[in-house]
Amino acid sequence: MKRSHMAKVVLKEKQQLLELPQHMLLLDVRTRWNSLFLMMERFCEQFSAIQAAAVDPRLRKPMEKDKLARIGNEDLRKAEEFVLLMRMHYTSTLAVSSEKNPTCGQILPILQKLSRHYTVQAEDSAFTRSIKENIWNDLSKRYQDDIVQAFLEEATVLDPRFKSKVDMDEIWDRVRAAAVAANTPAAAAGELTEWGATPRQAEEEDEEEDEYTPPVKQQKKTALEELFEEEDSELISVQQQKTPLSITQRVDQEVQLYRSLPPIPTKDSATLWWWMKRDTLPMLSALAEKYLCVQASSTPSERVFSTAGDTLSPERSRILPEKANMLIFLHKNC
Repeated sequence: MKRSHMAKVVLKEKQQLLELPQHMLLLDVRTRWNSLFLMMERFCEQFSAIQAAAVDPRLRKPMEKDKLARIGNEDLRKAEEFVLLMRMHYTSTLAVSSEKNPTCGQILPILQKLSRHYTVQAEDSAFTRSIKENIWNDLSKRYQDDIVQAFLEEATVLDPRFKSKVDMDEIWDRVRAAAVAANTPAAAAGELTEWGATPRQAEEEDEEEDEYTPPVKQQKKTALEELFEEEDSELISVQQQKTPLSITQRVDQEVQLYRSLPPIPTKDSATLWWWMKRDTLPMLSALAEKYLCVQASSTPSERVFSTAGDTLSPERSRILPEKANMLIFLHKNC
């Protein structure tokens, strides 16, 4: 069907007669993800058209000459079972390899769904059971390192879409400890300033800049401020008398507030949600950025290499590195 022009013409005629989508047949490519699933899905969709084309007089003799193996009812049943079984795997692959919001917080929830999907049921056939066992034996070995597992659990609870999927107290304790450590003076002292100077150099520069402080211009009070001046002064004095909360207490308050909020739909962006909550949950928001910036897979970065290969073609071999960087950046961010 793929190598013969006449076979393509006959197949298109049968598709029109059977009112099927006029899709081309696909082939499995070992180096291309999900190509086996896509080939089988397209085969099941076009099976009646393929069967009608195979008995057409214009193709019957060449096909008998090649002695092609015939597909029986058992083979078709296995193909349909394979497509139904692997559809979730295909969708999961698209989710973790996408370039929009592919955060690592979605890995564990996806694995949980795949674990339930590949659990062997009593009504499964031997063919389906073998596929489930082989696939889950491979998937169950992934992400088993303790450090990686702990990181993924913390990233999951900090993802507002999936925070209820791994809601365990020990994970929240680690998140609290990480938030407190990120906001202690000792943690801040170990980081460079925005301009690359050490904290000591930054302090000296700040002291030099603080030698002269321009006078603050006194703003004239409005009529409403003059009218309620006594009440405002009492309110300010009451606020100043309150004991400021420690970092641990503030983190506990943010964690409690965050856990009380309902999860958001998966179609929403987790990073955008945290950006909207940066004033309400400042400490957790800063911590979530460190986790959710990690991609779920290396696929988006690998696509950059493919883009570079398409940009630096033999016809453009004399392009400057700076120009190549700009072209690749524009292609990936336009």
